[in-house]
Amino acid sequence: MSQEKNNIQNNFDTSKLSWLKSGGSIEKLIKVKNENELLQIKNIDKFNIDKIIPIGNFSNLLINHKGYNGLALKLIGDFAKVQIKNNYILAGAGVIDSFFAQFCYRHKITGYEFLHTIPGSIGGNIFMNAGCYGSEIKDKLISVIYFDFSSFKIFEKNIESLNFSYRKGFQIKNTIILYGKFILEYGNQDSIKAKMKEYEEMRNSTQPQRVNCCGSIFKNPPGHNAWKLIKSSIDESFYQGPVKLSKKHSNFFENDPNINSDEIISFINQIKERVFNKHHIDLEPELEIK
Repeated sequence: MSQEKNNIQNNFDTSKLSWLKSGGSIEKLIKVKNENELLQIKNIDKFNIDKIIPIGNFSNLLINHKGYNGLALKLIGDFAKVQIKNNYILAGAGVIDSFFAQFCYRHKITGYEFLHTIPGSIGGNIFMNAGCYGSEIKDKLISVIYFDFSSFKIFEKNIESLNFSYRKGFQIKNTIILYGKFILEYGNQDSIKAKMKEYEEMRNSTQPQRVNCCGSIFKNPPGHNAWKLIKSSIDESFYQGPVKLSKKHSNFFENDPNINSDEIISFINQIKERVFNKHHIDLEPELEIK
C-alpha cells in the first residue's frame, strides 16, 4: 500500500482517542488522506469487507474490552476540509462539528449554529442524523458522497432518496461516508454568533462539562423523554461509583478515565433493564458499541 507506515497502527488503544477515555484495542487503525489512498485499502493485510468501521471524533463510539478484530478507518487530509462552492458547502466526513460551525460563522453562513454544541464529526452526523435544539442534519443536507466497499467506487445520493429519521441517517451497509453537500445560506454574522452563544449556554446549564462523557446515552422513545424514564426507574446508587449518571442530566453518564469499557457497557445494560421493568419500554442506545 502507498500509505506511509505512520498512517497504519496495529493494536491501537482506543482509549487514547475516546471521549470516554475508555475502550479496547482495534486490530488495525488506518488514517486515509485522500481518495487514492482509499482505493488501496483492499491491499491491506487482513482486509475484510464485513470488518470495517469508520472512526470520527470518537465521541459516540465505544470498543468492548476484548477489542475489535478488524479495520478502523479515520478520514483525514482531504476529508477534513470545508469548501464553499457556487451554491453549496462541501464538508468532508472528518470535519469536526465545532470547526464547521466556526467556519460557517466566519463566512457569515447561517443554519449550522446547532453544530457548535455537538462533539462529533460531519460523517458521524450524517450517519446518525444528529441534531439538537430543534435542528437535524437532514434539514441542511443536499446529498451524501460515499464510498462503496463492494464495488470500490464512489457514489452520490440526494437527501430526497434517503430515508432519514430521528437519530437514523445514512447507514447503508459496506459503505463509508466521504463528504456531505450542504445548503448555503448567508445571514447576519452577529445573529449567528448570538445563536451559537445561546446554544452553548443552554448546553452548559443542562449537561455535564469537563468530564468523560459521550453525550446522550439513549435515544428518546416516541412520546417519551429518555431522561425522565431513567430518573423514575433507578435509585441513588446509579449516581455514584466509577461509572455514574450525571446529576445534571439523567440521560448522561460520567466515568473515571481508563476504566474497563465492559463496566460501562454493563452500566448501560442495567439502566435499560430498570427502565424496561418499570415502564416496559426498551431504550435504544445512541452510543455505538463494537
